Amino acid sequence: MDLLKLLKNRITTEWKETFNKNVDILNRNAHDQDQKLDTTNSRIDNLVLHSGGDSPNEVVDARVNNKGDTFDTLESRLLASEDKHDEDVAQLDMTQENQRLQFEQLNQAIGKLMGTYGATLDLYVSSVDGDDKNGDGTEEKPFKTIQMAVNVMPLISSSQITIWIDDGVYLENVVLKSINALRINIRTIQNLGVLDQSKNDMPVKVRSIGFFNCTGYFQIAGIQAVDQANAPIFEGYKYSFSCEQSGYLALNQVRCVENTKAISNHVVSYVGGTSKCHIYNSHFDNQNQINVSRLMSETRVAGDVTGTGNNIGFEANSGTVRVSTDSPLNATTKTKATGQGLIITKGTVLS
Repeated sequence: MDLLKLLKNRITTEWKETFNKNVDILNRNAHDQDQKLDTTNSRIDNLVLHSGGDSPNEVVDARVNNKGDTFDTLESRLLASEDKHDEDVAQLDMTQENQRLQFEQLNQAIGKLMGTYGATLDLYVSSVDGDDKNGDGTEEKPFKTIQMAVNVMPLISSSQITIWIDDGVYLENVVLKSINALRINIRTIQNLGVLDQSKNDMPVKVRSIGFFNCTGYFQIAGIQAVDQANAPIFEGYKYSFSCEQSGYLALNQVRCVENTKAISNHVVSYVGGTSKCHIYNSHFDNQNQINVSRLMSETRVAGDVTGTGNNIGFEANSGTVRVSTDSPLNATTKTKATGQGLIITKGTVLS
């Protein structure tokens, strides 16, 4: 309520005017205070959420995060912040674990690469029980395909590497490329012992296996070539086994009996570049051609290689073939020299 001015009194006019001016000043100050009080009350209304129902009293500003997002309650903001923190910590833990596993894999790869992984590296393959996605190549968790086992082999290793293959048919064109190893064995998991290959199939059947630009000693043992009509082609030859510009390939207890005589470019074993090959304890029936040695390559054929009904036995195509003429192997043309090829048989050189 405003102060009343003096209207009728016997006080002098001058004093009355001074008094009234002071009243005006006091009224204005009171009005200003009322405005400030209204502003303060408005600010308080903005800051304080009046309780109603289950809503607690809380400061509105505390419900706004640093990004300007407003939450319904302070509790919800705090919970969201804590949940985000927990997610960040969990993600960090996962990232650290992934990095640990990656470092572990890297260390293992380096160990394999430097030959410190162990004296031997055994990889297992099973067409029935194997799994290329979840398998790790162990005997308990084998791979499904031979190629998958090849893919996990180190490119450089001073270890002996063996791929053990369970019984089955593997219609694969297995390729080993640019691998430098002490020794690589690709063989059946069975111990075949003495086996009459003219009457018995090998437990493992594969379409083709090829070594390209590799170094080391390689042995293929206890394997039979199948689906030879669909074998891959290299340098014009459709091959079951190949060794191109690589090390030393040994074919032991290898059997080929599908009739390929009508496939004019099919050869069981192709050897090229500076590669070496040794064929022994193996059997071949009705093959178009058993072996070709091209350029500087060389093939040695042991006296225990058997077979009947073959078109061509062994060709030295500017390469070298060492073979026994009294071998029980039968072929229409047992040896053939083309280009600057060289055939050596029991000390006799045929060119």
